[in-house]
Amino acid sequence: MKKTIGIALILVVFAVVFWFTQRTGPADSIASAPEASAPATSGIPADATEAVVEYVHDGDTIFLTDGRKVRMLGINTPEIGDNAECYGDEATALTRALLPEGTHVWVQHDLEPLDQYGRSLLFVYTDDGTNVNLELLREGAAEVEMYKPNVLLRDEVYAAEDAARNADLGLWAAC
Repeated sequence: MKKTIGIALILVVFAVVFWFTQRTGPADSIASAPEASAPATSGIPADATEAVVEYVHDGDTIFLTDGRKVRMLGINTPEIGDNAECYGDEATALTRALLPEGTHVWVQHDLEPLDQYGRSLLFVYTDDGTNVNLELLREGAAEVEMYKPNVLLRDEVYAAEDAARNADLGLWAAC
């Protein structure tokens, strides 16, 4: 059963990567665009600002081309590398599929913009309005991790985790 779920997840990740790579153009044309406010009807918050993904470090940490290291708000994904945890590689693969290098994104901060390590604490949205933080929770690749005063989207964050847990998705089935 776990092997079947793992294979299905890998196929989904590859399909998402293919879909996103077909939708995005060259990264340098996005990077040179002037900063603008979010489109009013796209599901992207009005206070979100534009950015471009440079690299996905792991499931909940990305680097932007403007030099910011981002820790995604409201979530925690399993670790990879020397301290690897169950489902860490899958969570990282999903984040990389959702945010390939060069992806144009919209980012939104909450009340406290930085963590104790100087990382920007942000919600990350794709151009189609997908909140990547919530999507990772919905797919079971992350669990909730919220700290006051940053409780923006609290209800949505917990609802996404509950739905994934109840459906036995991702790490909820594998770990």
